[in-house]
Amino acid sequence: MINLENFNENFKYYGDEVVVQIIDMFVEDHQEDLKMIGQNIKNRDFLSLRFNAHHLKGSIANFMDPETTELTSKLEELGETKTTEGLAETYSKLQAAAKILLRELLNHRENITSRQACFN
Repeated sequence: MINLENFNENFKYYGDEVVVQIIDMFVEDHQEDLKMIGQNIKNRDFLSLRFNAHHLKGSIANFMDPETTELTSKLEELGETKTTEGLAETYSKLQAAAKILLRELLNHRENITSRQACFN
């Protein structure tokens, strides 16, 4: 779940247009990132899992969602230690958390664009 206070603090100098662009980039890319992580797990490609989880963690961390960030950190750690125990469960939790994050981001994006429309 996004901490909106921290989110707004993180992006306060960027302006609404840039925030919308950042959200749009995440919306476009996150599904492919999750798919790659799923393939890494299926193939037991721990090096790629570590890399792809780290990449997704960096994207998610921008949005101040501690739960989803923690899940990507856990996958990164499991990839680093080549641990299979808890891998599928953590990935499943990440997929669910990412859906919630996506919904929240799209809602926030809508609020921003609605606010922009009021000023135009």
